[in-house]
Amino acid sequence: MLSVEEARQQMLATIPVLPSEKRALLSCVGYVLAEALHATENIPPFDNSAMDGYAVRAADVKGASEENPAVLSVVETIAAGYAPTKQVARGQAARIMTGAMMPEGADAVVMQEVTQQAAGEVMIFESVDETDNVRFTGESVKQGEQVMGKGKHLRPPEISMLASLNRAEVAVHRKPTVAIVSTGDELTPLGEPLEPGKIRDSNRYGLYAQVQEAGGIPIDIGIAPDDEAETERIFRAALAESDALITSGGVSVGEHDVVKSVLNKLGKINFWRVAMKPGKPQAYGIADGKPIFGLPGNPVSSLVVFELFVRPALLKMAGHTVLLRPTFKATLAESVTNRDGRVNYMRAILTEAHGQYTAETTGPQGSGILHSLVLANGLITIPAGVTLAAGETVFASFLAE
Repeated sequence: MLSVEEARQQMLATIPVLPSEKRALLSCVGYVLAEALHATENIPPFDNSAMDGYAVRAADVKGASEENPAVLSVVETIAAGYAPTKQVARGQAARIMTGAMMPEGADAVVMQEVTQQAAGEVMIFESVDETDNVRFTGESVKQGEQVMGKGKHLRPPEISMLASLNRAEVAVHRKPTVAIVSTGDELTPLGEPLEPGKIRDSNRYGLYAQVQEAGGIPIDIGIAPDDEAETERIFRAALAESDALITSGGVSVGEHDVVKSVLNKLGKINFWRVAMKPGKPQAYGIADGKPIFGLPGNPVSSLVVFELFVRPALLKMAGHTVLLRPTFKATLAESVTNRDGRVNYMRAILTEAHGQYTAETTGPQGSGILHSLVLANGLITIPAGVTLAAGETVFASFLAE
């Protein structure tokens, strides 16, 4: 069997990064930048005040105090959005608002709270040094400087910066559209009576949500029956309208071979047995340049395999360079045993206190016990064939909140 790392490395080596597209700035949050961006102007474009107060010459207020205030004449008031019209000379000050352009001659700003104005003059009760409370031209970004590189994930701060750079649109990688198909005659759609021998189709909805959380655009294809011709028709139609296909069920040893047969017709598909629990049986391949992920039918297996394999693949397609969730050490709150020859990804509740994490499993860990994932906020990695006592350390990672 392949290890998780081997299987994931093989998969990611074949995952394509989607081409770029131009998008309007207000529709770019969550996308990944496909071009390097340089500033065409300084930010800020001029020296300005960091607060409401008085623009002064620092030398004029040296030693100012409550007992010995500096008294300066006020030559003008400068509001944000307007240029000063007068120069500040020795013994003078200008009333200035936050963000307003500094007048010539002034080299510092005294905050309003330590002043008192009356009859064209201002008394200043606190000294300042040169450059105090002044924001300088190019202090944030200098003209010609690279502000963001390719691969930058665009969050609200980046959108604001792009607006500051006067970019109404930018080139970003497309988000992958992902078709999701559940398979099997045993599945019953929501809203229909549950007949004997049938189960609810839960995987498709969980996978849909996981694709959304990973930044992809899910397409709900529905349920494919245990009929080879119809399943092939559904899979081919799904691939035609998407960048990737996820199927659920039909990849385990001994199961009905309809899904395997159809996947083999679509392209080069590898049916893997990965040394992990849950989720040993899975399939991965490429058809028409598009990834196909064949996930197990058990609900926990399906969701965990998505987390460890499909999520990083979709992130790479969207242009991300950080593909895996951060891992960290956690202390077991209880003893755990893994008698299997595979790594066990146990569902756990991770809590933090004073910078240290504690992990407690969510109870029975069977691959059909979906509630074990509902209770969990993370996964802990238990090596094959070990018993770990309470207080020992394991590697952990958070799931989506």
